[in-house]
Amino acid sequence: MIREVENSFLDFPGNNCFACHPNNSHGLRLKFYADDERKEVFSKIKPELHFNGFPGILHGGVQCALIDEVAYWAMFDCIKKIGLTAKIDLSYLKPVPMDTELVVSGKISNHEKRRVEVETVIKAGKDILTKANVLYFLPNRKALFKVFGEENFNEKFLSFIMD
Repeated sequence: MIREVENSFLDFPGNNCFACHPNNSHGLRLKFYADDERKEVFSKIKPELHFNGFPGILHGGVQCALIDEVAYWAMFDCIKKIGLTAKIDLSYLKPVPMDTELVVSGKISNHEKRRVEVETVIKAGKDILTKANVLYFLPNRKALFKVFGEENFNEKFLSFIMD
């Protein structure tokens, strides 16, 4: 079964995420879907011209943003906790074309206590163009308050903290 993943952070104070906020006119404006049978989250995108690197090729930094964001939502959809990106081990395998729909998918490969690893790929059709392993750290309340400010965590967001 495929279902849309709710973006639980749209009302987080100050949120204008480059990757997932639907009102960021310069951003990717990604939506996420979960395939519960495959235990993965995916997003589809046909890149806009301003995400170009070399002519006709999606910029490598934008590819990294796609990987990080889809990996995050794969982790969050399963664990329902806020994670911070600790490491991205990314391989650019083939040029990623601008003129085709891309599918970016991620699935948890390992979860131990406060560490979550997600395998992620960018595909055009059946071709894997970019792949990565992304490591997230699930911080405690004190660490998140230090980064984002305690005042930004209402009851809803407090439930997303691993203590």
